[in-house]
Amino acid sequence: MGLPELERLIGHEVHLDVLHGAVRRTCQGVAGVAEFGTCLVTCADEFQGELRRHFDRDVARPLLPHVPNRTFAVSNMAGRIEPGALQIADAHFTVKTRREGAKLLLIEIAAHVGRRPGDDGPIYGELNRFGLPSPCCGALALLLSPPAAAFSVRHPWFDQLSAFFGPERLAALRADDSPHRLVSAAIVHAVLQAETGLADLLRDPPRTATHALIVSAVVVNQRGSDGALLCGYHHLVCDGEHLRVVSGGSLRSTPGSHRFKSEGDMLVVESPWEEDAPREIGLPRAVDQAAVAAGREMLDRAGAPAVREQLERARRQVEHLEHHPSHMRVYARPVLRGLLQALSVVAPEVGLAALLVESATDLVRARHLRDLLSRGPSSDEARRVLHDLEPTIAQLGHREAREVLETLLALHPKGAR
Repeated sequence: MGLPELERLIGHEVHLDVLHGAVRRTCQGVAGVAEFGTCLVTCADEFQGELRRHFDRDVARPLLPHVPNRTFAVSNMAGRIEPGALQIADAHFTVKTRREGAKLLLIEIAAHVGRRPGDDGPIYGELNRFGLPSPCCGALALLLSPPAAAFSVRHPWFDQLSAFFGPERLAALRADDSPHRLVSAAIVHAVLQAETGLADLLRDPPRTATHALIVSAVVVNQRGSDGALLCGYHHLVCDGEHLRVVSGGSLRSTPGSHRFKSEGDMLVVESPWEEDAPREIGLPRAVDQAAVAAGREMLDRAGAPAVREQLERARRQVEHLEHHPSHMRVYARPVLRGLLQALSVVAPEVGLAALLVESATDLVRARHLRDLLSRGPSSDEARRVLHDLEPTIAQLGHREAREVLETLLALHPKGAR
């Protein structure tokens, strides 16, 4: 069962306090919660100050009235989840639930975009700073129109953002000359950051009974009160060992899927979950049969208990999601990312073998992975390669992600010991 108030808001801009009221009521309506924790991930931009104040006033303070330090804050360029941050936040707010009851950990992720009045209507992607038009979000604007220094001086935030978006999404956004280009970039960013949070929690679940509610939004900075466009929500439940997705929904992370219209002064965004088109249309693609054989051989040998444990955990997640077919579109990729990240710790070569089988039509990559696996890479080397392939994995459509998941889960059929 979904969370109706949040479900209705996806894709509809409302005033910031309206969104936060819905988030607060949703948290308070979850049964059996003994304590709350709050985490806010947002851009370091000074125009996000209103968001930080409103989140504390309208969400964190009512949920944690007697706690002086109520919010675990992650603030950086564009607003990116730092690896391990959610596990630290979870530990900070786990007090009563070490003994009884369940905790609800609220994670709000907020990208942002400016909006200022223009002669022919609102201009998105800019606002006035000290009376002069300025890009907003500045970090996302630089990502789409990178300065020369970005390729000559190391900018870790730029490299990380580029990896999150991946080359296909960046190419589409950089070619977009529509008025909503920066809005689309902010939506993609918010959706992908929520997905990263999902993968983090699926890989390393809370150690106590926990409800995790991830809310992703785009804050619209403007003169007067800010608006907020809900991009998605994800409700997960963990019993202290196993974690599953209970409900959720999201706009897509595919830039070309966004459809914009206005209702009064507010934005409305739709992004239909159509079936992903094949990457290439026309003649059948060549398949590296040697790569397929090498990948299958490696997968057939993968029977270690630690591998089976991770596969069984992912199977439970997939079986639960399959009760709601639309959920697999939203969650196939984060489940796959969480599984591959977990496998990279215990058996990274297994993850590489699955990617080898599914990428065998990509001859250059397939031959590279085949050669790597054929000479028996060290775990550290396999782990580095899998790490470097993360942007490629994040580019997979939901059908492709599910195919890789099925390849991995076939290693350990249901009921096998």
